[in-house]
Amino acid sequence: MSERKSYLQLMSEGFRMMKQAKETERTINLRDWTFSFRHDRDWSVILRTERVKWVSRPFEQLTIEPTSIRFGAASLQRHVESNEVRLKIEEEWGIESKVVCDNQEWDRFVEALKQLKGE
Repeated sequence: MSERKSYLQLMSEGFRMMKQAKETERTINLRDWTFSFRHDRDWSVILRTERVKWVSRPFEQLTIEPTSIRFGAASLQRHVESNEVRLKIEEEWGIESKVVCDNQEWDRFVEALKQLKGE
């Protein structure tokens, strides 16, 4: 009986480890914005700024382009000429915000998202 229990414990630990490996949780900053990404089956994001805390509904797609990022109801658009990054959240109340960041900051942010996504 002890061998069976040991086997079941090992299987339980293995399944727990597999589940944890599938879940990805990471925090990425861009100036005053802090994004906490979590990925299990779907993605979810918590955005924190000085004045706002926004929690996304679960979503399937995280789209990363050189000058734009889209996740759920939120999108980030970078304007190369002015170095402005605009955040727009299209929900009932809607949120719009912007920060100014240089090419290096933006590139680090995009690269961190690509690593998170597994690209």
